[in-house]
Amino acid sequence: MPEINVLPTTLRYFYVLMSEVNLDVPFVISAGQFTDDDGNQAFQSIMVGPNSSSTVYINGMIQEGRIYTITPEALTLYSPGDVLLAGTPILLEVLYLTVQVVA
Repeated sequence: MPEINVLPTTLRYFYVLMSEVNLDVPFVISAGQFTDDDGNQAFQSIMVGPNSSSTVYINGMIQEGRIYTITPEALTLYSPGDVLLAGTPILLEVLYLTVQVVA
């Protein structure tokens, strides 16, 4: 009987607003604008897909899924009536699962 291992990988993408943003219109942060845990800006795409789960934090607070969409190219925030101030940190955390079958 083969052994099946689920291997979780957590990826974190960081962004800090340079100016105030009104979320009455969609605000897009492209993958290339994010940095990683080491401060590197090396992203071609955000690793999202059928084997992943994502969470967005703004100012350290987890956000409702209804205010954002994520594609491999970008994170889009849309929340009419809300404004984010300059210096606001945005964290995108993606849990990516892979499966390993050991015979």
